[in-house]
Amino acid sequence: MQPRILFLIMSAVSRPETVDQLAGTLAPHVALVHHDFSQTPHFPLDAPNVRLVPEPKRTGWAYFGFVDGIFHSLRHALRNFEFDYLQLLSPTCLPIKPIAQFEACVDGGAQAHFDCIDLLGDRDALMSVGYRAFTPQDTWRHRVARQASNLYFGNSPGRRDEAGIWLHSGEGRGLLSWPSALLIKALARPAIGRHPFGEAFRPYYGSAWFGARREMVEGMVRLFERPGVRDYFSGLRIAEEFLFPTLLMQLAATRGPMNHEIQRFDGAHVGTFGEGDLQLLRDSPAYFARKFPDDPAAPVRQRVVGELLRDGSAPSPAAPVRLHSVPSVRPRATAAKPGTHVQHAPGVARDARTMRP
Repeated sequence: MQPRILFLIMSAVSRPETVDQLAGTLAPHVALVHHDFSQTPHFPLDAPNVRLVPEPKRTGWAYFGFVDGIFHSLRHALRNFEFDYLQLLSPTCLPIKPIAQFEACVDGGAQAHFDCIDLLGDRDALMSVGYRAFTPQDTWRHRVARQASNLYFGNSPGRRDEAGIWLHSGEGRGLLSWPSALLIKALARPAIGRHPFGEAFRPYYGSAWFGARREMVEGMVRLFERPGVRDYFSGLRIAEEFLFPTLLMQLAATRGPMNHEIQRFDGAHVGTFGEGDLQLLRDSPAYFARKFPDDPAAPVRQRVVGELLRDGSAPSPAAPVRLHSVPSVRPRATAAKPGTHVQHAPGVARDARTMRP
C-alpha cells in the first residue's frame, strides 16, 4: 500500500511560484505549508495539494521562531492529518529522484532519516560548535567561549562537510589552543556549563531537515514540551541544528541517512546548486536537495524537474496530479476547489479542516 507522506514546507520570503513548483513535484501527497505572512503578506498558491498551517509563527534565520513554527506545524499535522511519514522541506528544496522511489524508502525499516554528529564524542564538533550548545547567545560566557573556539583553530584551513553542516577540523594551533580546549571541555560539564546535556540527554549536531514516521513526530512534540526543554534551546544560536538531532537520537531505535543532499556551506549559509552540479545530484543517494535558486524558471530547477524526474513518477509542476486521483494524506476537512488561490490574509487563519481533497 502506498505510504501516506506529509511534506512540511517552512516558507517566509521565497516566491509563491517556487513553492507551487515544489508542491507540484510532491503530488499526490499533501504539501503542508507554514508561511510567515508577516514577511511576505501576499502569497497566493495554486497547487491543489497545498494546505496552509493556520496561525503561523514569526520565523527567520537564526531566530527561534523557526523552531516554534515547526513544532506548531507538527502539532497541527498530528491533529488534522492522517500520515505515516513526515518530511521537512524548505521552499528552495526539490526532489532529485522520482517520488515513487522516496515512497519505497519510507516503506523501509527506519523510523527516521537524519544525520548527526555526537557533540561530546567528536573533537572537531566540540571545538567548532560546542560553545553554541553549552552557552546561551548574548551572554558573556557565549562571547568568551566563541573566542576560545576561534583561538583553538586559529588560521587552520581544515574543514569537514557532513551531516548537512560543516565543521572546522584539525588539531589546535598556537599557544592559546590548549587553554581554549580546556575552557570548552569545562563548559561541556553540566555543573559548569549549566545546561541539560549529559549521558542521559546527549547532545548532537546536524541539519534540521529530517524525515520521520508519525510515532517519531509524536515523540518529538512530547520531548519538546517537557519542562525546561524549550526554555533552554530557545537561548541557543541556530538552535535547530542541535535540537532536532538530539531529540531524534533520544527516540529512534532505527534510523537511516538523511534524505537530503545539502550544497556546501559558505560560512553560516548553505550554497546554491547550479547546472554544473547536475551530475553530483544524479549520483547522490539522497531523494531531495537543498538549495536551489528561488526562481521556478532557473535552468537548474527546470533541468532537475525535466530530467531527474522525467520518468513520470513525479508530476510536472505545470500540471500537478489531482489529490483525488490517488489516495494520500487525508486531512479531516472539507473541499477546496482545484485551481483556487490558497492564501491567508495577515491575522486571519485558514484551517485545514476547510480544505479536504
